[in-house]
Amino acid sequence: MAKRLVTAGQDRIAWLVVLLGFALLLLPHRLRLSVTQPFQSALLAPLRLGNAVSQSLRDSRTENERLSLLAAELSVDNARLESASQTAGPEPLVGLALTRAPVISRDLATFERWLVISRGTRHGIGPGAPVITADGVCGKVIACGPHQSLVQTLLAPESRVAVLNLRSRVPALARADHSGRLVLDYAPKESDFKVGDTVVTAGLGTVFPKGLRIGEVIAVPDRPEALFKPVTIRPFADISRVEQVFVIHLPEGGSFENGSGWLENTARPEVSIPDQPAGQ
Repeated sequence: MAKRLVTAGQDRIAWLVVLLGFALLLLPHRLRLSVTQPFQSALLAPLRLGNAVSQSLRDSRTENERLSLLAAELSVDNARLESASQTAGPEPLVGLALTRAPVISRDLATFERWLVISRGTRHGIGPGAPVITADGVCGKVIACGPHQSLVQTLLAPESRVAVLNLRSRVPALARADHSGRLVLDYAPKESDFKVGDTVVTAGLGTVFPKGLRIGEVIAVPDRPEALFKPVTIRPFADISRVEQVFVIHLPEGGSFENGSGWLENTARPEVSIPDQPAGQ
C-alpha cells in the first residue's frame, strides 16, 4: 500500500513538471526568460561551485609543484655554497638541472625501500643519478627503462651513504635500521654528535655531491661497550609518503672546469686497484 502511494505521488510530480513546461512554452519569450532565469541559476549553482573548487585545486597543485621545485633547487644551491665556504675556494659555478618525477609505484612490503618513477632514459636519467625531495635526499637511481626508473631509497637494506655532521664535520656511514630511521657506522667513539645536529652527504663515493641534506640526529645513546658512537638519524624526506621526487642531472662526462671540488667526487674514476701479483 505504501509503495503504491509513493508511485502515485511520483506520477503526480512528473505530470506537474510536464504541465509547467508546456505553460512556460506558451509564455512570451521575454517573460519566459525572466521566469526561468532564477531556476537556471539555482540549477547551475552547484556546477559553478564545483568548477570553481576544481580550478582552485588545480591552481593549488600547480603552486605546490612550483614551490617544491624551488625548495629542491635551493637545497642544491645551499649544498654548493656550503661546500665553497668550507673549502675556502672559489664559488662553484656548476649548475645542476632537476627533473621532476612522479612516483608511480613502490615496494608493497614497507612503502619506503624502493620507488618506481615515471621518468627514464628518454628524459636524460641514468643509473647512479641522485634523487632528492624538497626536504632532503631520497636515494639514487639504480635501473632505468625508456620511461621509468627504479630508485633505491635511503631506507633500503643495501643502501649506504657517506655522511658528515654539518656542525662538527665528523664523517660516518649511514644505513637503514629497519624502522624508518638511519644509524651511523664508524663514527669515532669520542666524536661530537648532539641531538638536533644536521647530517649531510659527505661527497665520498661517486653518487651524491657534498652537502645535500640527509636528516637530523634524534638520539645519541650512551653505550660504553660500543666500539663506535651510536647515533640515530631521522631522514628529512618522508619517503613512505613522497609522491614526487627530483632527479639531479650531473654534468655530462664528469667535466668540472671550475676546480671547486664540489662535484669532483661524481666524476668517473680515473684510477683502479691493480690485480695482486701471482703468488702473493
